[in-house]
Amino acid sequence: MGTVTEKLSLTMCVLLISCASDHQVSPWGAARRPPLGAYVTPPDLEAQLRAIDVETAELGLKLEVELRGALPRRGGEVVLRGYRGTDALGRRTSAVRVATPRGVVMAAGPLDSGRVDRSQATQLMPSLLPGSQPDATEQLGAFRSGTDLNRDGAPDVVLRNEAGELEIWGVHPLGATRYAVELAMPPRFALDVDHDGTLELAGRIRVAEEDPIAPDLLDVAGFEGDRYTHRGSAAQAFHETRARGPGAEAAGPSKRQEPPKDDAARLRGALEQAWHALLAGRPAAETLAALDREPVPPALRGAFAAHRARVASAAPAAPRGAPAGEEPRERDGAPTRPRGASETPDRR
Repeated sequence: MGTVTEKLSLTMCVLLISCASDHQVSPWGAARRPPLGAYVTPPDLEAQLRAIDVETAELGLKLEVELRGALPRRGGEVVLRGYRGTDALGRRTSAVRVATPRGVVMAAGPLDSGRVDRSQATQLMPSLLPGSQPDATEQLGAFRSGTDLNRDGAPDVVLRNEAGELEIWGVHPLGATRYAVELAMPPRFALDVDHDGTLELAGRIRVAEEDPIAPDLLDVAGFEGDRYTHRGSAAQAFHETRARGPGAEAAGPSKRQEPPKDDAARLRGALEQAWHALLAGRPAAETLAALDREPVPPALRGAFAAHRARVASAAPAAPRGAPAGEEPRERDGAPTRPRGASETPDRR
């Protein structure tokens, strides 16, 4: 047994060693903190698809179409699935699910049977084919959902709602974003107006079958920057050509066009030219004044007035305080969006 002095000395040594040692024991070793990978779920596309299978089975949905594409920069495969079902009222419903190795990045539909607003697009369109007919998006062609439709690097998904209006979404590893659309009406089909191998979204003002004039008021929106817009170069060139009258591109400036044979055809042509002139950026005051100089027989006045109002809605809205007759401009000098134009919210 040691003396009291020896025991005290030994105790002091133990305390000094204990105070000097590091008691912060870390399961991550010398790093002292978990790596970022510990918080990230490992990529597993099959697991995401199994989760979709469970959910859609609970909703009573049946798989209608499955498409596959590739994410950029070796991001892996993307799977697009379109489903169909029946709601509580016996109406056909649809739904879309899109999965990447990182998660289910899109889940649209089915719409609830009691939902009043039915504008959400929930039907997967296999392809966006050029043509003005509603079934132009039904076939599987070169402009397929799951491929890059607008050359921005991301695979795209084409959706349609119950009214036939189209939406295009870009797919990314961790989410999907809807492209904004600037158009005078909702897009319902696509056209390649500049023959460059990419499609412009398009729409037209609907008219009644018994309309005596029935002008074809068509608008197109090309992809520029991060959105589809009718203010881009392709759309502006399209409208400028149409503003010169039917057959202007084929006839050339030296050939004179024959006048319409009846009042309805003459007014139809005048309305269509004014419409395209406004969307091409020509001065609104001059364009509408020329349209108002057209003689209108009594039997066509009601129809002409209604169409004239639709044409005038394509003119840019004048800002408050702007001088009369001055064309409204944005800060960069570009024309503003026409009144009543359909523009989806910014990509989200």
